[in-house]
Amino acid sequence: MVENVVILAGGSGTRLWPASVQACPKQFLDPGTGQSLLLMTVERAAEISSGGGSIVIVTHNTQVPGILTECLKLGRLRERIVILPEPQMRNTAPALGFAVAYLKDVGAFEETTVVLAADHLITPIEAFRGAVGKATELARQDHLVTFGIVPTRPETGYGYIEAGDALPPGRRVNAFKEKPDSETARSYVAAGNYLWNSGMFVFKNDVLTAELEQYQPEIVESFSRIETLPFEERRTKLPLVNHEGITVAWKSGFLDQLYAKLPKISIDYAVMERSTRAAVVEADFTWNDIGSWDEMAQLLRDGVVKPQDGNALTPADGKAAPVIQIESSTNYVYSELPVAICGVNDVSVIVKNGRVLVLGRERGQLVKEAVETMKEQGRDELV
Repeated sequence: MVENVVILAGGSGTRLWPASVQACPKQFLDPGTGQSLLLMTVERAAEISSGGGSIVIVTHNTQVPGILTECLKLGRLRERIVILPEPQMRNTAPALGFAVAYLKDVGAFEETTVVLAADHLITPIEAFRGAVGKATELARQDHLVTFGIVPTRPETGYGYIEAGDALPPGRRVNAFKEKPDSETARSYVAAGNYLWNSGMFVFKNDVLTAELEQYQPEIVESFSRIETLPFEERRTKLPLVNHEGITVAWKSGFLDQLYAKLPKISIDYAVMERSTRAAVVEADFTWNDIGSWDEMAQLLRDGVVKPQDGNALTPADGKAAPVIQIESSTNYVYSELPVAICGVNDVSVIVKNGRVLVLGRERGQLVKEAVETMKEQGRDELV
């Protein structure tokens, strides 16, 4: 089993507006399973890692209260949880540099780590555990391993991985591809050796650090300042605070100085696309990053989540809003208020956080544009 888990919980999830807003982003959303995506991810982390390893949640410091509230619902598992608050969001490469710096500080530098997103839905756990086992085997051979998802359609909303020669129990990575247009996506699916990029990784902490040092040295140099602090000064500038068993680590002004010099760059751009150590394990589990309301609706149609009161899913407050449909069908509703739909088909209606979204079927990618438009208009309070 992998020793440690890092959960990246810094995304805003704009494509799931208005249920996902800056004050309460996507990882706190209950898709209809009775738990938030964050809690399901933490429990998944415990299932795939050894009992003594850390479960490190990297998030923006404004999200710490919400994450504490969610994680305090857990039992003894909370004792493994460490929350690392970032003073600024700098994308995934600095976030992982931060997490590995912490793991090095607690003596886990040569151990393996799996990186999960806080807002994915993955089943069944047995299959995922097996895939993590394969990836860990490659990671212990000093590879940086990602998980590739076999495409079920020519999706333009995901990045792709071009898989190369066999590297048992996985394959080498020939290239990472950005989100394609429709024609390119169709060609990837037809080629047969392209996989969706899941955004999850397994590596040895010292190997990732060496690759960051080669390709993005400013990240390693910034966090190396931690090592130069004498122990007593380190615990003053980088405190460890216990919240009913959950550790909030290194929340201090000292990190502001480090983050001011960090680039804003993803781990894919910073390392994975340039490294000769990249490998991929093909997933035999079901994966969904719930990147749009179209995907949320599909989860309901597939029976992954349960309907309540017609097509309404249970909101976070546990109360299902009634849905009435008159001469209407194939509609999806996620609402905290009663909704009546009359004479309309193939729409999604989302009512959450005092905001309303009406969306045509298979047009979920337009929501991000709507959020960007609100920001351009100076309506930040809406997002």
